[in-house]
Amino acid sequence: MIPAIPPIQPLPATPGASGAAASGGGFSQSMTNALDQVQQTQNTASTAEAQAAAGQGSVSDALIAATDASLETQVTVALVDKGVAAFTDIMNMQF
Repeated sequence: MIPAIPPIQPLPATPGASGAAASGGGFSQSMTNALDQVQQTQNTASTAEAQAAAGQGSVSDALIAATDASLETQVTVALVDKGVAAFTDIMNMQF
């Protein structure tokens, strides 16, 4: 059985605030939570694979967990690439 994907929580609004320091770590905390979730998914996949290899778990559950971990990793890498590209574009702007 595939567990339900939790909904994405919106970042808290900080009216009148400007800059990263005023956000109270909202963005960095969100990124940390997202990376922790990816790591947890990868650990779950590794555990399921080890159990399936030892004959204690289901091969289909291990395959689903591995696919889930792979998908989350691909999405994370794509988001990091987009973030780096955006940063590079900003740095190359001429004022």
